[in-house]
Amino acid sequence: MKVELFYDIVSPYSYLAFEVFCRYRALWDTDLVLRPAFLGGVMKATGNVPPATLPQRAPYLLRDVHRTASFFDVKLGFPSEFPGNTLAAMRLLTVVEREKREKLVDLSRALWQRHWGRDDDIKTPAGLVAGCVEAGIPQAEGEKLVERTGDPAIKEALKAATDEVVARGAFGFPAFFVKPLSRGEGGDGDEMFFGSDRFELLAHMYGLPWRGPKP
Repeated sequence: MKVELFYDIVSPYSYLAFEVFCRYRALWDTDLVLRPAFLGGVMKATGNVPPATLPQRAPYLLRDVHRTASFFDVKLGFPSEFPGNTLAAMRLLTVVEREKREKLVDLSRALWQRHWGRDDDIKTPAGLVAGCVEAGIPQAEGEKLVERTGDPAIKEALKAATDEVVARGAFGFPAFFVKPLSRGEGGDGDEMFFGSDRFELLAHMYGLPWRGPKP
């Protein structure tokens, strides 16, 4: 099946969903398509608000993220700035999506690990270049990719992806769209899921094995 995963590094649950899809990609015979988008734009367009800004929900979120990370076996701790500004990081991922797609998985993971695993910088050019190096991209090439984040075409591409996922029904991240490849291409037949706790339901719907977050 084909899975389009829309995500933002600012979202810890997107990190968990990303890792599960990477672990199940072979078992489910999945064509995983990563779609960087800007969660802030999604929230604004849909009138949604970050859960951490809700006084009654924020304490629960803190506990839930830690226990869920343990269940998924992903190192995850809240960064000193939360929610952080990931616009530059998402523009960098948009550059890589367009120009060096074979590194999109590695760079996405590296930026999540920097932000959520070690509370490292992912806002400045130096921090983003360091993320590229951690993803196996040579420093000189990483510097060129980071320079491209200021291009109007890259900014517009990220905005277009954000507008697209809102138009398809998303209101937060992770949002992923599933289509058995037997249905062919095109928008009809896509099933949208939200969050990192829908995998058991997804597996049930499509007759796939679910062996927990670490198959």
